Amino acid sequence: MKCFSLKRLNRCAVGTCILMLLSIPLLTGSGLYWAPYVILAAGAVAFLALFFAYERKVSDFLDQVNENMDQMLSTRSGLRLPQVQDSESAFARFVSKLSRLYEALRIAQTRTEDEKCAMQGMIADLSHQIKTPVTNIKMDLELLSSRKMPQEKQQEFLDRTLHQADKMDFLIQSIIKMSRLESGAIQLAPQYADLARTLANALCSIGAQAGKKKMDISVECPQPFMVRHDPRWTEEAIFNLLDNAVKYTPENGTIQVRAEMREAGAYLSVSDNGKGIPEEWQGAVFSKFFRTPDVHNMPGAGVGLYLTRQILEAQGSYVTVKSICGSGSTFSIQFL
Repeated sequence: MKCFSLKRLNRCAVGTCILMLLSIPLLTGSGLYWAPYVILAAGAVAFLALFFAYERKVSDFLDQVNENMDQMLSTRSGLRLPQVQDSESAFARFVSKLSRLYEALRIAQTRTEDEKCAMQGMIADLSHQIKTPVTNIKMDLELLSSRKMPQEKQQEFLDRTLHQADKMDFLIQSIIKMSRLESGAIQLAPQYADLARTLANALCSIGAQAGKKKMDISVECPQPFMVRHDPRWTEEAIFNLLDNAVKYTPENGTIQVRAEMREAGAYLSVSDNGKGIPEEWQGAVFSKFFRTPDVHNMPGAGVGLYLTRQILEAQGSYVTVKSICGSGSTFSIQFL
């Protein structure tokens, strides 16, 4: 890698001019009238040599820049920009701007690759998750179209198909939400709002499902309870915790919801007396599409807790879990 500098050439040019100016009067005063012409000729030769040296320096510099531009356009890594000693020269300013341009292009390329990987992951997740409901719907419809069966049996197949369609719609909507949160397309807007109202909205959404299982839900929450949060998306996060509690707690079970202010901030917990989570899986329950092996035959897709964590972390809060197998689980949110 060449190091470009014009200081030496500039010094040579200045030195040549000074020598010419000092030599002419000295030699003229000594009676050598032909000497000035010789000095002028020598100066012309020196300046011509300096001109070609300048031209070569500039040509080498432009060749290096041209090679760098080709590397930028081909998005190759390991780009080495020309080195310039004169930090205040035009070459140095040009290289500085070229370096900033390369850095901006590199960041944009990295962001594009990350978005491409995220899109590929989303498509893979979507295709994997909807494969089962699509297969079940196809099988049920084929049976309905190829066999004659009583009205009650037909209705059973139709209800099962509708359930699979609802499951597929839920998966697609959940994956869309996850993708928008992960890509930053959704910007949460935390503000001081009444968490009691947000909690009430989430409880209304889960009421019918809990009523079918004859569950007892107790709530302890100050009113009003002003906490910094995004009401819309925090309601979604709390609903996912409640839905998880209802889903994995048997009929006639109990769910306790408690909100309180502590020294470290506001807390909200959702406790149930359901089946609990094995200790070895508690660290993974907030992962995307994760489900413990013992609940694979139960409703669910493994996206609710992941969405809850994403929503809360996006507004500076976090969620934790404590669970004992056979005794139930407690999910706690701390609002910061």
